[in-house]
Amino acid sequence: MQAPSPAPVFVACAAADADAAGNAIRALLAAGIAPADISVGAPPHGKDAADALAAEFGIRHDIEADDPLAGAPGLASAAAGTESINRGAVIGSFCGIVVGLALALAPRIEIMPVAPQHRALAYALLFFVVGALAGATLGGALAPQRSTHAAFRIVDEVEHRGFALVARVDGATAPLAAKALEANGGLHVMSAPTSG
Repeated sequence: MQAPSPAPVFVACAAADADAAGNAIRALLAAGIAPADISVGAPPHGKDAADALAAEFGIRHDIEADDPLAGAPGLASAAAGTESINRGAVIGSFCGIVVGLALALAPRIEIMPVAPQHRALAYALLFFVVGALAGATLGGALAPQRSTHAAFRIVDEVEHRGFALVARVDGATAPLAAKALEANGGLHVMSAPTSG
């Protein structure tokens, strides 16, 4: 039985324009990274230029400029992050209702002045809201970091008519790829997952 192959490291950067992106792509290719492991992305106004770069170098044009690290190991997509927040809110609201009803049934605990016949409903509603807010906050805080947050500098740069470049490499090749990008005009070079 073969050991599973390790998850790839995503080395990403922004490039200020098509010339800078071309230089960075050439550097990655010179470092021995296969064209199939290099992707380029651009916002809608740069799609034609990104298509031209992909065709020129034989690389992929399959990353979203607003989420270049989507699918990187250890990072959640925006959808997965939202799902964690929603799940936390549902769990928190359910727990809040249970706590509110339990406190309403405890005769000596009074949290707010309410007529006795409305006490259970009022406490359940209060703690439903408090639980939902607390659960949503914890759901977002305990979820893996969003890929959009990890790469926010790249996303900001790409919005200003730049390009996003991502190379999927193994852990041993990641430092070499990062140095190649930094030396050839790559902006905000980063790796995901980060080592150490």
